Parts: sequence; C-alpha cells; structure tokens
Amino acid sequence: MSSFTLHIFLTSAGNESRLYKEAAYTISAGICRRVLLIGLWKDGLATDEITDFGLEIYRHPTMIARYSKARVLRQFGILRNVLLMWSLLQYALACIGRARQLRPDHVSCHNAVALPIAWAASRFSGATLEYLPHELETQRTGLSGLQKRLTSIVERCFIRSARNVVVVCAPIRDWYSTTYKLRNLHVVRNVPEREAVASRPIPNGGFRQRFEIPDSARIFIYQGLFSAGRGIEILLEVFATLNPERCHLVLMGYGEDGYESLIQQATIRHTNIHHQPAVPREWIVSYSASADVGVFVSESASVSYRYSLPNKFFEWAHAGLPIIVSDNLGYQAQLLHDGGFGWAVPLSDLTAAIERISEADLAPAVANARRYALDAVWDEEAKIFAKIYRPRTAKGSTV
Repeated sequence: MSSFTLHIFLTSAGNESRLYKEAAYTISAGICRRVLLIGLWKDGLATDEITDFGLEIYRHPTMIARYSKARVLRQFGILRNVLLMWSLLQYALACIGRARQLRPDHVSCHNAVALPIAWAASRFSGATLEYLPHELETQRTGLSGLQKRLTSIVERCFIRSARNVVVVCAPIRDWYSTTYKLRNLHVVRNVPEREAVASRPIPNGGFRQRFEIPDSARIFIYQGLFSAGRGIEILLEVFATLNPERCHLVLMGYGEDGYESLIQQATIRHTNIHHQPAVPREWIVSYSASADVGVFVSESASVSYRYSLPNKFFEWAHAGLPIIVSDNLGYQAQLLHDGGFGWAVPLSDLTAAIERISEADLAPAVANARRYALDAVWDEEAKIFAKIYRPRTAKGSTV
C-alpha cells in the first residue's frame, strides 16, 4: 500500500534538485502512489506541469507574481510589503483548499515560514505533517533582524507538530536536537542518484575542448546557483588576476539575472573565465569530471553555511575532483581534512592556494575523493523515506 504526499514549498519549482530526487525515488520505489507539489507561479513557467518521473506541480499565481514588475511597487516599498502579505495569504488558502479536497496521507513542508500553512493543511485534511528543511532555516544567510526572529518563532511553535524532521547533514541534526530537544530526526544527505554518477561521453567534448583551454592550464569549477553569499564575486576577482596559461574557471549553473550578467561580462573581459549553462542532473557528474578541481567559497559566516553540505560536494567527489573551500565552511572543511581530498583556505589566501596546487597534490586527492563517494548515492540514502511516508489508515493514523 502506497501513500499520497503533498509538498508545500515556497519556490517556483524550476529546478529543485533535492525535492525532484525525493519525488522520483518515492514514486519509482512504490512508496508514494502520487506526489503533488504546490509552489509559486512566475512568468515563463506553466501553472500545471507533470514531470517525466511523475511529480505533479501546481504553481499558484499570486498577486506579487503578477505585478512584480510594476513601477509603483518599486517606488513604494510599503505597497510591495502589503502585496507580499496578501500573496502569502493567497498561497496559504490554495494549499489548505487543495489539501482539504485531495486528502493526502502526508503534507511535507520545506520552509520554516510555511510551517503554519502546512500545519493547517495537515489538520484540515487529516494528513501527517513532515518537515524537510533544505538548510538550517532560522540561521540562513541574509536572514537578520525582525525576519530572523519571526522565522525562529514560527519554527519553534510548529516544529513539534511534525511527525518527522528530515535534515541534510549531521551538524544540522545535532543543532535541531539541542535547540528543540527533538528525537524524530533523520539525516538524508543531498547525494546524487546512482544513475547520475555514471560516466557519459559529453556531446561536443569536455570543458577543455569547448572553451579551448590549453593543456598547461588547470580547470577549476564552480557549479550550482548563481546568487548572493556563494562567493561568485570573489571567484571572478581571483581568476581575473591568474595566468590563463595556468588556471581557468568554469561556472556551471543558473541564477539571478544580475549574476548571469556579471558572469557574462567576466567571460568577455577574461579569457580564463567561462560560463557553462546548467545541465540535467544526470549529466552533472560527467560534466564536472572534465574539470580538475572543484571550488566553493563564501563570504558568509552564517551558521547555516558553516554546517552546509551541498549536492555539489558529493557530485565533485563522484567525479574524482579534489575540492577547495573557504575555511568558514566548517563542516565541509572537516570532511575534506578527514578524507584527504581537498583543502580549506582563508579567503585572503585563496589566490595563492589555487596557484600552489601541484600534480603531486592532486593524485592522492583524486583517489580519496572517489573512495569517499562510494557509499554516497541517493538510492541508498533515500531508503528512509519508506518509513517517513508510511500510508495513512482509514482512521487517519499511519501504518
């Protein structure tokens, strides 16, 4: 007997790799007979969509999405805030209405601020509430002041209503355990699917062929979202000073318009900086393998970032790439040190650290990266979802 899961996620669901992997696995493994995501509509995306692996997506068209480009909203911030609150109410009513109509077995919430909405949706439908934050929600980068306090209050009030709390790494589990005295905690790391780590020949060649990178140069790769707090500006500044005969940077991914423009301008000015548009998740490891070293730095020292363990970390390990991180990414730095497949450096030393990597450094790090990646596959990691998404009985409990 399989269950029906309704996901509530304040996102446009354009490329949510973790949720997509979860949905694909729970559907293919027969854990869920149906998975529906209620997200937020934005211009250019369909209101209703079904992915090739069976995830149903409904993007609710809110007022803020419809009028986000209106000049009056840019001129009057208070009007924009009023419209944001009204749009959140619209979204909440849509989620609660769908849940009440469809009566899922589970309502899964992915954002702390959406916990009250998910709680109400679960109560009106008789579903169990599951909480699956993708990072340390109350300690996110850019969250400060009143917004941070309100997020903390909301999470503290509603987190104990969740039957299960699923987090992405051990330090975040420990933080939730200490802060809220929870026992219903599970860790599901954001590791790639087994299918995605298979090596595939890349059409039109790897980065060296695509961007005509000389054999003498080492290729460094950043991949993922282009947005604030991810060190994009730092990497562009560093590689702009490096010798194109020795060091090249490939930025693979997608992001906010301002960052896309920033990267495109850098590729024009500097022959050793390149942009590779995002590729399907089953191709990420194959593309990454055409680089030599993964690099991820951050100017942020938020708790969420110190504890972060992003999917790129595992994708690079599967690709056999040594990794450089800034030393404020504490958990990643610890894993690299213990596993012997990378380096944590201060931002002030980043340029020198990149330049002094030698072939003698790379060989053992490559072997250690592949060794670390052996058990880091989603097909094994995600088995816990069979327990989390147990179907509801006729009386509304779970089996």
